[in-house]
Amino acid sequence: MVCIETGRLRLRTPRPTDAGPLLAIRNSPYVLRFNPMKPWDLARMEQQVEEESHSDRVLYIEEKTAGGLIGGIWLGEDALRYGPAAFDLSYYLAENQAGKGYMTEALSHAIPYAFQKLGAQVVSARVFRDNAASARVLEKLGFTHEGTLRLAIQTQDGVIHDDMLFSLLA
Repeated sequence: MVCIETGRLRLRTPRPTDAGPLLAIRNSPYVLRFNPMKPWDLARMEQQVEEESHSDRVLYIEEKTAGGLIGGIWLGEDALRYGPAAFDLSYYLAENQAGKGYMTEALSHAIPYAFQKLGAQVVSARVFRDNAASARVLEKLGFTHEGTLRLAIQTQDGVIHDDMLFSLLA
């Protein structure tokens, strides 16, 4: 079981009770706008939370004062690299928590965890070009913009986005 404390946040292993709150965040127009995900139903989210509760590469973000779930961080396999211990970083945050520095704070602790505890040599992240806030978070954390894949990903609303690739080396 993982639990990382920051000044304002708790990054922790998922729990079954997280399914409802995380579903509301995940299915929100705010999150889906910059992700190629389809909306899920509660049964699908419960299954996902159950699977993720056994992983040390998934961290749900909880605000310590209010105690509520506000987002998540996923360290998946980096399918663009072959050989090095490479993780693909994904994350999202509830819209009402955006702009408060929470994601920067959370990732500033999750990334050292990936390098020091999980043995990552490189952590990469992909961000739609028009998601300036997410790109800024990565740049603040020292990620390098490696390039942009133009007309890369079509979201559920039919918009085709350019996809920027960022990485950070251990």
